[in-house]
Amino acid sequence: MASLHQDVLRELGILQLELQTIGLWSDVAPSEKALLSTEPFCCDLMSFAEWLQWIFIPRLSYLAETEGQLPRKSGIFPMAEGAFKDLEDTVKGLMGSIQRMDALLTA
Repeated sequence: MASLHQDVLRELGILQLELQTIGLWSDVAPSEKALLSTEPFCCDLMSFAEWLQWIFIPRLSYLAETEGQLPRKSGIFPMAEGAFKDLEDTVKGLMGSIQRMDALLTA
């Protein structure tokens, strides 16, 4: 039976693939200042897709790979709905992955 850590790693891989597929994955890292933002989702200095790529995925990957304490609750789906509302049908897979991640971390 798969562990929660394995499930989270698998879903993070899907999330990354979805971001890449729809062209929201970047080879250029945000500035050091943006990475140190204290605002929720670093919304003052980066897009939500950048936050997923440069903050959310790396941090959760580290916790899952080291079998660290994962968050007990996740509610990023509403933020994703707002951030990706203009992309409509192209983000169905991405939104499904984010919804599954919320469910995994909140179960």
